[in-house]
Amino acid sequence: MAVHSKTTNILEEETPGCYIKARYVLAVMTALATLNAYSLRNGINIAIVNMTVSHSPDNSTTTGTCARQINMTITDDKPKDVDFDWSITEQTLVMGSFYYGYCVTNFPGAWMAKRYGIRIVLGVSSLLCALLTLLVPVVARSSLALLVALRITLGILQGVTFPTAWVAWGNWAPPLERSRLVSITLSGLSMGYFVVYPVVGGIVSSLGWEASFYITGAIGILFSVVWLSIIHNTPSEHPRISRQEKDYIEQSIHGDKVPRETEAIPWLKMAKSVPVWATIASHLTENYLTFSLGIMAPTYIARVHGLEIKSVGFLAAIPFLIRLILNLGGSFIADMILTKRLTRVITVRKVASVLPMTISSISLVVLGYLNCNTWPAVALISVSGGILGLTSSGHACSFVDIAPRFGGIIYSVSNTLASLMGFVAPQISGALLSDNSVSSWKKVFWLAAAIGAFGAVIFLIFASDQLQTWAKGEDLTRNEKQELRYLIKEPKEQWDNDIAEKKTESQLLRK
Repeated sequence: MAVHSKTTNILEEETPGCYIKARYVLAVMTALATLNAYSLRNGINIAIVNMTVSHSPDNSTTTGTCARQINMTITDDKPKDVDFDWSITEQTLVMGSFYYGYCVTNFPGAWMAKRYGIRIVLGVSSLLCALLTLLVPVVARSSLALLVALRITLGILQGVTFPTAWVAWGNWAPPLERSRLVSITLSGLSMGYFVVYPVVGGIVSSLGWEASFYITGAIGILFSVVWLSIIHNTPSEHPRISRQEKDYIEQSIHGDKVPRETEAIPWLKMAKSVPVWATIASHLTENYLTFSLGIMAPTYIARVHGLEIKSVGFLAAIPFLIRLILNLGGSFIADMILTKRLTRVITVRKVASVLPMTISSISLVVLGYLNCNTWPAVALISVSGGILGLTSSGHACSFVDIAPRFGGIIYSVSNTLASLMGFVAPQISGALLSDNSVSSWKKVFWLAAAIGAFGAVIFLIFASDQLQTWAKGEDLTRNEKQELRYLIKEPKEQWDNDIAEKKTESQLLRK
């Protein structure tokens, strides 16, 4: 049965035989790319618990603030498997230094992906990241400064990952599949925490912290080889894509003319656009919430509640399992709502961003007042982190909604600013944590909640789904005019007539 798009009225003819759509293969591979990236960058967040000593205010080693409060037996002796006597500030520096490099290469990554193609850019960067990860144990034992430098270099290489994915969807994603394809890509983020944290926790517990870097590095090399073997830059370059899928993708995205590779980027108009900055603000503040939980939650669970490394890995991963489920489930619901035209695009985007960020912020505030109630605290961490999975159908799609021609460029700028939160969040948290007391952590949670609430308000007031005038180009294609017509809610009867005409035309052409 032919599939049609109400946005473009382009039909996708059924491909004969057993055929897996090339864009779905790309979606799975981009999800694995983000999973691989997060495994290489975040494994240290768990491993560092066993690599280092936890310090109380008097500099003695501890097994958890709450453990002390309930008179658990602890020792001031350095554990046998601990190799580094780093302070809390030094630990947060190691975890956050990755993002000093990461924020540098987002925009160059988008440019390189457009210039040299998504296949080579992401494949080579992933391979180099995997090789660097194998060196972490040796470098860590030699010098803290060298380890920080390695983490910065890892960030520089990984900065191309997400911009490359957005460039890919600029060439591969039909308009009414944007939510689900972007969400599948972003599901790798949730899996990067959900899979990596318990797996690394188990590896560290059984084989030692060094093994976690050797194993994730080896898996990264395997992924890179597979990516370079099966991924292609555009539908027209893919040797195994069906004619039906290729025609559908290219017509639904580009309409009647081939996009110009040398099209000028309207930087000034882009910089003056309120919807662009509203989307960036939401992206930036959502990242602060994500990084605060993703980087600091394992430390909070281990240092405050005194749980063992296996439990830390599992419990820190629960929010991201919830996030994964909501990420994928929410995206299919969002696309279904838009396909059936049950409400406006902007309503879907705002609900999917504002609601989860508000719930996450409230949960963090409450978390700060739970003191040593471990399981309610874990439950609130799970809610606060998990609910953010819905944002993949919100501001994450707005980049393409407001400027399809420049979605990858805008996203690269936004992700550059948002990735600053990767080192800002742990560094601020480290500064606020004068010790591992519950009162110090309360400050961390209050600040994250305030930042998340601010982003929700900005997106609620200023976000838009309208194609911006500066993003239309010199002349609109027939396809773009139809997309604008959809956005302003042309009567459904006219759409039905258009679809009937297109079906008749398609049938005549086949005859």
